[in-house]
Amino acid sequence: MSFIRHATGAAALALFLLVRISAADAAAGDYRFELAGNPESAGGKSIIAVRLTHVPDRKPVPGAIIIQTRADMGPDGMQEMTAPVKALPPKEPGIYRFEIEPGMAGGWMLTLAAKVQGETETVRGAVTVKLAK
Repeated sequence: MSFIRHATGAAALALFLLVRISAADAAAGDYRFELAGNPESAGGKSIIAVRLTHVPDRKPVPGAIIIQTRADMGPDGMQEMTAPVKALPPKEPGIYRFEIEPGMAGGWMLTLAAKVQGETETVRGAVTVKLAK
């Protein structure tokens, strides 16, 4: 009797954890970063606008906190070539702007991580863009 009770409890706990992990993964996967227009370039710097979208309802997500940024030339086969990234103030809700100072022209990947209100998991994504030096 004790063995059955422990086995049932362990199975219930495993099922609970599996559901929690699946729900967390699905929640972070419900968001997407995408380019919001063409980059603006001047003085060796480029401004990139990125929209964070909640995929199920296609609505922009305002108020996310960007916790990590990285710009590299991975699309051109040079992941080790990185550039400084600076977050800029938003001009409209759900659009996040970044200033990148690329060392050379070519294909750049902007990788982002964000905390979205109400979500336990970090939302991660990337956009690829051609930048001028």
